[in-house]
Amino acid sequence: MGLLSAGFIASCSDDDNATSGRRVIDESNAPKVVSVIPNDGASDIDTVSRVVITYDREIFLPPHATIRVYSNDTDYVYVDSGVVANGKTLTFPITTKGATSYKIQVLKPTVRDTTYAFASDYEFSFTTRLYNNFVDTLFNIADAPVNENATDGAKALYAYLKSQFGKKVLSAAIANVNWNTENAEAMYSITGKYPAINCFDFIHHINSAPLNPSNWIDYTDTKVVEDWADNNGIVSCMWHWNVPKNEAGIGKYSEYTTSYSETEFSARNATRTSSWQYAVAEKDMDIIADYLLALQAKGIAVLWRPLHEAAGNVGRYTDGTPWFWWGNGGSVQFKKLWQLMYNRFKAKGVNNLIWVWTSEGTDAAWYPGDDYVDIIARDYYCKDKTSEYHTSLVSEFEALRLISGGKKMIAFSEGDAMPSVANMLNDGAVWSWCMPWYGKDSDGVPYINSAYNTALFMTDWLNSEYIITRDELPALK
Repeated sequence: MGLLSAGFIASCSDDDNATSGRRVIDESNAPKVVSVIPNDGASDIDTVSRVVITYDREIFLPPHATIRVYSNDTDYVYVDSGVVANGKTLTFPITTKGATSYKIQVLKPTVRDTTYAFASDYEFSFTTRLYNNFVDTLFNIADAPVNENATDGAKALYAYLKSQFGKKVLSAAIANVNWNTENAEAMYSITGKYPAINCFDFIHHINSAPLNPSNWIDYTDTKVVEDWADNNGIVSCMWHWNVPKNEAGIGKYSEYTTSYSETEFSARNATRTSSWQYAVAEKDMDIIADYLLALQAKGIAVLWRPLHEAAGNVGRYTDGTPWFWWGNGGSVQFKKLWQLMYNRFKAKGVNNLIWVWTSEGTDAAWYPGDDYVDIIARDYYCKDKTSEYHTSLVSEFEALRLISGGKKMIAFSEGDAMPSVANMLNDGAVWSWCMPWYGKDSDGVPYINSAYNTALFMTDWLNSEYIITRDELPALK
């Protein structure tokens, strides 16, 4: 009986195998791709919203498709909805932006035929073109500087900046603390291009003639600025305004400071004519005005960016403190100080300036007013805010636009990682100019030729058709 049972079982097994058989799927004859839209390897194409892949036969989908979309070599997203098989075509939606390389992977088992033969993994790529999403109708910028007495050079510089705003971005470099073009030279050594703008800082006016002549800095010697302008470069100036800590500290220049917490100086005191602070401020402003008049006499117009980052932490962080003494009196007193400087310079005949106010984006109350500002600028450091490098900073751009209602040009006046050309144009945040800061961050990382702005990034950036370098400037002087 045992043998009979074994034989019977074996016999049943043989009969079942012979009757139903096992389906053998010939995967070598699985569906194959005939064509794709966009074409594999296509470059400089318009952005697309749908991919179409055509196979050599009718195709079907499993319950869940596996499709990856890469926008760089490592990061990808899955297409998890809207995938449709219709006849021989597979279609699915995709979100693309300009100046980006995409790779599409349709992974097995996403596509099959009627025999359940699943198509092998398929991959193709394409690159979208760079195009500009800047919306010029959001702006209504005046044709001339706010100073009706502006020199011809200042008017020409302003007109040029306006003609390029929203179309191209001027490159810029900051002096390495004192009166020099070291950062501009460093950019040239890395990229073969000089930036269009060099920014100088009157931070050491307390060490310079006529206040306290030294043998290492003299702002009355304008040769370095003249050389930059004579080589067709645009000149910018700013002023880290050092002041005495108190009345007893007047003339003790080694103890001067810009910090709000280390001095009795404030915008409130500096605008009160009866105070000792006003007497110091008046003298300092006259010294700086004379430096600027010396440049005016040489026919040099200046992008003038004083009293920067006045609001500091006010309106942004919980401690609500400014960083510099000129913000220590609050927004109302700051505006009085700005207007005092503007009117005093104008009264002295300083008419070669384009006035640039630096905003924190959340400080509309600190805006000196449309009649006192030509350009609104932003200082932004990704490291401090743990932001991704090379974004367009479009939200920062839009915040500045809203402050003046689109009546002023907008510049990225200093920072670490520069916005990439593609991101600026894609997002429509086309800054008038962009400038990396000098030296290194608090961790000792340089702002150029480092992770912030690698040599490759800077070379591509300065050689982009959308970035203006010094050799591309028209004669403005």
